[in-house]
Amino acid sequence: MEDRYNQLTGTDVLTYRWIVPSESMTAVGELVVVSDEKKSIRYFTRVTGMHHEYESGGVLVTGSPIGCIGSDNIFRKPRTIPPLHSPVRGMDTEEISLLNMFMGDLEMGCMMSGNRLISEIPVGIPPSVLNQHLGIFATTGMGKSNLMKVLCASAIVTRKVGILLTDPHGEYATGQPGDPHACGLVHHPLAHVGLSVFTIRDESFARMHGLKPLKISHSDLSIADLGLIFDLSHDQYEVIHLLMPFKTDEILDFFIHDDVESLPSHLRTTAYIGNHQDIAQRVRSASPDALRLVQRQIRTLLDLTSGFVNKTESSFPEIISALDENKVVLIDIPGMSDAAELFVLSAISRSIFKDRQNRFINEGLSQTNGNILISIEEAQRVLSQRSEKTGIFREIAMEGRKFGVGIGVITQQPKNIDQRVLAQMNTLIVMGLADRQDREIIASSAKHDLRILDTEIQTLDRGEAIISTIGIPFPVSCHIHHFEEYLNWYS
Repeated sequence: MEDRYNQLTGTDVLTYRWIVPSESMTAVGELVVVSDEKKSIRYFTRVTGMHHEYESGGVLVTGSPIGCIGSDNIFRKPRTIPPLHSPVRGMDTEEISLLNMFMGDLEMGCMMSGNRLISEIPVGIPPSVLNQHLGIFATTGMGKSNLMKVLCASAIVTRKVGILLTDPHGEYATGQPGDPHACGLVHHPLAHVGLSVFTIRDESFARMHGLKPLKISHSDLSIADLGLIFDLSHDQYEVIHLLMPFKTDEILDFFIHDDVESLPSHLRTTAYIGNHQDIAQRVRSASPDALRLVQRQIRTLLDLTSGFVNKTESSFPEIISALDENKVVLIDIPGMSDAAELFVLSAISRSIFKDRQNRFINEGLSQTNGNILISIEEAQRVLSQRSEKTGIFREIAMEGRKFGVGIGVITQQPKNIDQRVLAQMNTLIVMGLADRQDREIIASSAKHDLRILDTEIQTLDRGEAIISTIGIPFPVSCHIHHFEEYLNWYS
């Protein structure tokens, strides 16, 4: 039966089968070429499965074509099948170069073929697709933080997209705390031109590393974001909705200086003598208990954020300007609670989105050129199907691409992300998911067919990923660069 080795034994348009010797080192994810020598067509094929073939004593391999190329040298999706007994072989140098031409500028790592690293093919995402949203799905320990640092490092080099990233753990700016050998984005050789870091840390630390103080003014905030911090009752949400027509700085001034206990209501006829007559009349019909809770929560929030939230000073114009210049903007907020982090990210995201939206309306598409990616860690907190805490993030997911603003949804639990949001994502990076339901949900949302890669996804090791994007005509297996080593290439 040896004459059957490495020759097709069965095909349909999307599935090929061939037998290899039992001692072969063929691996799931390996890329091979099936040659139709009579018609001069080469079918690029990915190994998707294997099992023992008892008749020959070899291994029966199953593969799926990722594309084909004929005598016209045009790479296209296969609509024909190679004949039986067509030879199956590894890629040659010219074929490796051919795949390299599809890679984008935001380099993430090197292509993998089974267990082999193809260093000649650096894998990159096209910056032009990031306004169409990005999903990063990784279980704990698979290297998500390293991936984000590599993505930001590539953006600093290429300067073709702006990226906004919040860091509540203090690991992205200067490196993992407590590790003297760790590097952060400030250590990038081009950080002085491609990175802006805004921090809540003390002045001496900020000055040492060239960081800028984060300032958020009252007018930057939205009363609607109170739901990101506190669990609000129905009556409290009613208060929020009543206040929406007013400017946030006026609302905050009202709750800071006025005592809601003394406000007029349908039960009391006392006159209001404060500076915010319109607001007082607006909330007249609200539940007194809900008003008291909202006031207490607002005052608590302002106390907790007093180090960077103030009446008039704002970093937002500088943040927007840096993103327009295609810089990476890092919001360094170590020690901040999950809720407070979302509060800050929501305020900044709203400012970015409204700025882009207004420019689009007033000045046209030419004034919104250049994409911005807003990354959201643990995105299920605000983008789950049942969550009321969606705010600006869902609006960006549904409308942002028109204005050049995309969201980067980062989560360990894709099954908890609203399916309507997942459907908007045209770039997915999967870094190993043990949960079958998570894998099925991602496969149903991807622009490429990832169902056939289920085995490969389950066997991904730390630092490995499957990348599916509309910018590349097939899903790519990638070994993500190690951030510190990646920095050395530019030193």
